[in-house]
Amino acid sequence: MPPLRPAIRNSQRPSSAQDWEDQRTTFERLYVTENKALREVAEIMERDHGFLATHKTLPAFGYAKSNGYFNSTLGIFRKIENHDSDLPSLLSKPASSRADNSGLREKYKSFIRQLPSKPYIENLLITFFREVNYEYYPLDEAIFRDHLKSWHNLTFSTLNRGSLELSGDLRFFPALLFQILALALQFQPLNHDSTLNSLKYSAGMSFDDLATDYSESGVEITLLLEKQHNTLVTVQAGFLRTVFLRNCGMVTESWHSLSQTIRDAQEIGLHKNTGERPPNAKEQDDILENLWLEQLQRRLWLILSIWDIQMAVALGHPTTIDSRDRGPAFPLDAPIPKNRREEAPSARSGSDPPTPLTMFLWMSELSAPLWDILNLEKEDPHQSNFDKVEKMHELIRQLMMHCPPLFRADDPDTTFDSHLCCYWLPRARPNFQTTLAFTIMALHRPYIFTSISSRTLALKAGLDILRAQRTFFNLLTATHYKMFSLVLNNFDAIVLVAAIYILYPHENIEDLDDALQHFEWGMERFSVMSGRNSMAKSALGVLKATYVRLKKALDPSRTRKRSLPPTAQSASSVSMTRSSRLQASASCSSPNQQHVHKPQQQTSINNYTSTQHTQPTISNDLEPTLALSSAWEAFSGSMSIPPDFDFSSMTPLQPMHDLLYNDLSTIGDSQMVDPLLVNMNAGIFDTVAPSGTEMWQFEGDFGTDSFWKFMNTL
Repeated sequence: MPPLRPAIRNSQRPSSAQDWEDQRTTFERLYVTENKALREVAEIMERDHGFLATHKTLPAFGYAKSNGYFNSTLGIFRKIENHDSDLPSLLSKPASSRADNSGLREKYKSFIRQLPSKPYIENLLITFFREVNYEYYPLDEAIFRDHLKSWHNLTFSTLNRGSLELSGDLRFFPALLFQILALALQFQPLNHDSTLNSLKYSAGMSFDDLATDYSESGVEITLLLEKQHNTLVTVQAGFLRTVFLRNCGMVTESWHSLSQTIRDAQEIGLHKNTGERPPNAKEQDDILENLWLEQLQRRLWLILSIWDIQMAVALGHPTTIDSRDRGPAFPLDAPIPKNRREEAPSARSGSDPPTPLTMFLWMSELSAPLWDILNLEKEDPHQSNFDKVEKMHELIRQLMMHCPPLFRADDPDTTFDSHLCCYWLPRARPNFQTTLAFTIMALHRPYIFTSISSRTLALKAGLDILRAQRTFFNLLTATHYKMFSLVLNNFDAIVLVAAIYILYPHENIEDLDDALQHFEWGMERFSVMSGRNSMAKSALGVLKATYVRLKKALDPSRTRKRSLPPTAQSASSVSMTRSSRLQASASCSSPNQQHVHKPQQQTSINNYTSTQHTQPTISNDLEPTLALSSAWEAFSGSMSIPPDFDFSSMTPLQPMHDLLYNDLSTIGDSQMVDPLLVNMNAGIFDTVAPSGTEMWQFEGDFGTDSFWKFMNTL
């Protein structure tokens, strides 16, 4: 038997695509066309070790199916099989005993029995496709309806033979259906259809309880079936499970679910271009239908990519996807035809109504810089590469200048707002603005302790998020309060704005009224949501404790005692009214600032986002709210910051990560939140807040160099 020689040596690394192709051809010639040696190996393994009899499937060893048609071990064995049909199959499905099949069949049937009847399913599907699917657009309703029809047409005798008798998509379809039903139950309105109460099988059961049962059943089905036979339906079910967990406030579990779903997607080749994916015999039956399916595959991979980077930046996690990998082409923004079997995908024109994909493609463009932002954080741990930050900021600004009129906040194109299929468009605009502002905020947030420019731009981005989120919230009802994004987007922005004013109270005075007003409006929103959103309830106590420090830092009696820059001192000696503060301090930085960085041209985020919003301002931005007066009396210690404190030594601020993973809370969290009954007309603080300094201390697993530890020392 000739020796098996490596085809590529370290000294002969290919330098071009053609070289790679030549090496691959050599590899195939050595290992495949001269397959006598491999056949001998297989026969020896069969005779001496019972290898083939014991392991009938190589994919079970973990070889990637999507690479099995090229140069992997799995691909080599496939080529051997094709070359000589006399060789026993190494790739056939493992033989299962009748007992094993029977156990799988009964478990599968037990889960199917938990599905509600058709009328209930149809009722819940209406909620899902109207309230949930448009936001990320992971499902094509027409393709889903085809699967649903095929599922309903399955006879009892077919199901009784077990899941192995079904095609891959139908086998996993109940898992997808369970996740859809779970999300639909999460978004039921308060005045929901009373007939849905019949789905509850126990007294005192809520829709949240039932939704959890459904979602868990979907997971169990996926685990029950063989992972190496994953399909697009499996990936869709996994993504919807990720969304469900986030809405439940189970963010750690959601992140793990997303990572697993990405791996499942890679297993079936969604991360590759069309030509790199294994051929599917069924795709040849209908070319046009396959083209639409290809668009759905591209779209789903794009969704997973955006979620991966957004969760990484917002929550401080590593990404699952490698940004260096070449992914598939973007899906076409194509109008959805009445019959996809008669019309090929083609890009929509300006006269065609937008689809949720129109919005998502542009939001993905605005999120794309997050990959560079994440890499910059790794490359620049000491937050000193200001030139690169400025260049990235300018590129994002240029990108926003091409924003379609459909999504502009300032004088938008409302031509399609009244279109029946565009009911989601008014909600898309503030979300579009939020995505842009979040990207800007994420870029500058690590530099707020070292750069004046970054503080200003991060502050304005945070305020833009709060403006957009207030507009968005006013378009929602209690049905939507479980959305995790309502907490994520608002909490990070509110804390960032407060932190900048607490640590640098003499900067950005022109935005102070707006900042205080949006802080209070933000707490109002969290209070309203807290009854249906557990994360909002947890975050509210932290916001109130932060608000105490913010107002304390801006207390004029305290401000007079601060060591101000010379220009500010001369002005403050005359008057400490708000107008004089504006004149004296607008261009002054905090004396505690360690680095003063002035770019050639400071670019405000408001130059390329929404219009300058004219918001109501509080009557006296320097006096504490009446209902919190007891808190100020108890919190009478000095808020002065040591003049020689090095802010650059403080770790970058990541409020949402700390809330979720570092157990960020306040000592009196439950006492502060539970009795808070919000009266939207009277304001946020209708009840007297608990007194005592200890009630406003932050608790959690923080390092000594964290923002929260620093706040506790003031």
